[in-house]
Amino acid sequence: MKLLTKSVQTLTLTAAILSATTSLAVTEAKESTSKLLTANFETRQVVKIEAGDFHFVPGQIAPVHTHAAPAIGYVAKGEILYQVEGEKPQLLREGEAFYEPAGPRILRFDNASATEEAVFIDFNLQQTGEPFIVFEKELTEHIDRRTLPTLDLNSQSVGQVDVFVSELEPNGNKQLNREEVTLVYIAEGVVTVNAEGEMIKRFKAGETFSLPSGSTSVIIDNTSAETSAKVIAFYLR
Repeated sequence: MKLLTKSVQTLTLTAAILSATTSLAVTEAKESTSKLLTANFETRQVVKIEAGDFHFVPGQIAPVHTHAAPAIGYVAKGEILYQVEGEKPQLLREGEAFYEPAGPRILRFDNASATEEAVFIDFNLQQTGEPFIVFEKELTEHIDRRTLPTLDLNSQSVGQVDVFVSELEPNGNKQLNREEVTLVYIAEGVVTVNAEGEMIKRFKAGETFSLPSGSTSVIIDNTSAETSAKVIAFYLR
């Protein structure tokens, strides 16, 4: 009987340790980060980064257009049928990043759904005098483009953009190192941004902000104790 009692106690203690270990692992797993895209292009002296937040109604088709400056973006909702002249069409799904090169005609950038809205953002890395976008023909249909804050740069050399997605658990946080200019888009949730020597700022889903290059680290906190937050970071290199 004593041997049986000791065995039960041992099993109970082992279960308690495993439970505590699992609980600790869950508690410590505050965020996860993965790369979505790397875009490489001829190095350019970027003077400003202009951003647009596009909302396409079901079945909306984008006019054929070109970009004078490289455009990097993210599909926040729905699906986009995308085709660069000379290349095969591809389907951009919600949660994916994309790159539109400067020069080639963009034949398709259409809402792939006939029943659902599509939402995407893009950042244009412009040199002096370059337009945001160039349409071949005068527009005959309204495009719901909502302007996002423009970032002015002092002719910074940029030839690569790396795009990462970070999932922040409830009350989770993420640290960003400001070694290079970083553009940030809040895809889901509400976060606060805490940078040393600066006021704490609050951003919600659909909003963007930028971090200039420097050595100061920045903490992004998910303000919710119940829902996750999703942060998309664009690193300019």
